[in-house]
Amino acid sequence: IETLLTPDDPAEVDLYSDREIMPGTDPFLYGQVLDNQRQPIRFAWRAERYADHLLATALKQRTLGIRTIYYVDIPMEANHTDQRGYKYAGLIRQASRKYGVPESLIYAVIKTESSFNPYAVSSSNAYGLMQVIPATAGRDVYVRVKGKYGQPTREDLFNPAYNIDIGTAYLHLLQSVYLADIQDPQSRRYSVISAYNGGAGNVLRTFADDRNAAPGVINRLSPQEVYQVLTEQHPLAESRRYLYKVHQAERNFKVSRLRTPG
Repeated sequence: IETLLTPDDPAEVDLYSDREIMPGTDPFLYGQVLDNQRQPIRFAWRAERYADHLLATALKQRTLGIRTIYYVDIPMEANHTDQRGYKYAGLIRQASRKYGVPESLIYAVIKTESSFNPYAVSSSNAYGLMQVIPATAGRDVYVRVKGKYGQPTREDLFNPAYNIDIGTAYLHLLQSVYLADIQDPQSRRYSVISAYNGGAGNVLRTFADDRNAAPGVINRLSPQEVYQVLTEQHPLAESRRYLYKVHQAERNFKVSRLRTPG
């Protein structure tokens, strides 16, 4: 029931305590999960009724050691990721204009990093929509973009507007500072995407042991060759897959916008 009624605003939820979640106006999953009558779930009575339905019709179990765990899968609407994405269109547009980073790239990074889940937390302590790590990307943005010392807190990064601002500012740093010597815009874009996941240093070392020589190597390659090297020879398997996933998400975003009337 708490899963179905978790508020849309992360500020209303303490993710690090067992304190009862108080329902907000619109739950985070509102419209993304429909009950057995095909109705969205906003109120406790409907959530309780749907929970009873799932327990009666879809209860599953699995064994973990000597324990038996009972659970249910909550089916979501086919377009649930797109529904979450629409919520943040205004914030993405604002950050895009502020930092000169394409909307399509911000969208693709968020989709790949968190599937538009503002509550997302990774095992490496990355938080929120753009999975910002406070002590690395967060601190970098504070010093180089915001002109102040310190780093964002996890509570800061659960705020969608703040998270998108910090994450986009870091993309700006990558494209305008760390990887600015890459001349071709598309080659630089591929490098920025890879660096958002695995760091600018690893991108440069993929092309040359001497990081200072790497931009020259990249500039002698076509964008397609740069993409191929980063997806096949980057030292981190996760970063090799990451570039592919973000690139596909960005292409899908552009196609969907072309199909949108008006």
